[in-house]
Amino acid sequence: MIDKSEGLAVFRTVRGLAGGAALIVALAACGSNGDDGASAVGGAGAAGGKSKAAVVVTEDMIRTALISKTAAPKGWRTVGGVQIREGGDSLRECEAQTQTNCGGFVSVGSTTLFLEEGATVSESSIRYSIVSFRSVDDAKAGLKGMAAEARRKAGADAKPLKVSAGADETDAFTGPHTEVMMRVGSALVRLESGNLTESQPQPYGDFAKLQIDRLHKTAEGKNPDA
Repeated sequence: MIDKSEGLAVFRTVRGLAGGAALIVALAACGSNGDDGASAVGGAGAAGGKSKAAVVVTEDMIRTALISKTAAPKGWRTVGGVQIREGGDSLRECEAQTQTNCGGFVSVGSTTLFLEEGATVSESSIRYSIVSFRSVDDAKAGLKGMAAEARRKAGADAKPLKVSAGADETDAFTGPHTEVMMRVGSALVRLESGNLTESQPQPYGDFAKLQIDRLHKTAEGKNPDA
């Protein structure tokens, strides 16, 4: 069951011709009551309660926000760096993840953390993805489709998982495979485990919050690795 907030945001889309990049500038955002009282990316949280400019979601920001080698938690390592899909491959990745037509889709990127085994890495992993859209409504539709497809594949093995990481909406489950799917403003953040047991690693909330915090910093114009 998706935990929904009541946040609202109005967006204007400005498409630059150079590189075909899409720039989304939020004109206004109201504070919301998501997992931890967080609002849209860059918006006011529970403490401030004041409206402020929300999110700028671009391909470059996705690349910056995804977890880097220096930000990997102790005992984990990124391999291969950030992967940004382009052109038709980008849209097909969105469609595969959300099982929707991806209305309002902007860009998608991913990176993978591997559990270290001494000087090498194991096959145990957590894959992070960020999928950006033009509006909150577009992202909500994407999350709905993503969660439905992930749960369909997991079947009866899926067990509810409570994750509180500062997102506006969250759907998470665990079992032989763990999925954490979150919406932050008009962007989706997804964690997918590979070859990890139900208790490994714990808590998943820490891994989710790491990515959410980096996305917020990037939206504020800060370098999350600084």
